[in-house]
Amino acid sequence: MPELPLEIWKDRIENELKFLEHLHVLEKNSVNREENSVELTININALGFMKGNMEGLDIIPQKSHRIFLKLNKTFPYPGGIDFSWYSPIFHPNIHPVELPSGETGTGFICLNLLKKWSRLVDLETTIKALKMLVVNPNTGDPLNYPVCLEATEFFKQYSMADLRDQFGLEEEEEEEEEEEEIIIIDD
Repeated sequence: MPELPLEIWKDRIENELKFLEHLHVLEKNSVNREENSVELTININALGFMKGNMEGLDIIPQKSHRIFLKLNKTFPYPGGIDFSWYSPIFHPNIHPVELPSGETGTGFICLNLLKKWSRLVDLETTIKALKMLVVNPNTGDPLNYPVCLEATEFFKQYSMADLRDQFGLEEEEEEEEEEEEIIIIDD
């Protein structure tokens, strides 16, 4: 696998961490630097849902989400980054570590940007893509776990707009002034 020279890799990692701090998503004191990797936890804000015990719809709005990242020595090349979704979420494309049943999930995230990782992709773009995934469940490409398949059927029946109306939630506006498109480039 290709790797950047060590000093260039370290500089790239520090620049990525600065971007995450600027975006206010880097969890305080979560960065763990090792010789060949850096581990960290991010918190993103995006309207998603988790299973709950409410009358009517059995879901609860969830706006805060924790994600573990490990940047390996091969970062930014494909295979150089690992993600694990920690917080509970009811979603066809996310199998969180914390499952409603109390069991432990895989943390897997099904997102094209992660599947087609390119050395040109940075963590800022990835954070935006993860936020977009939370608010736009892809029922056409679910993970093959019972809770994800259940979420697929649920989101085929209820759109995010329907759920925002049901719970009296406003559509959140991006904090940024410009809206950027996320482009996936195959190497």
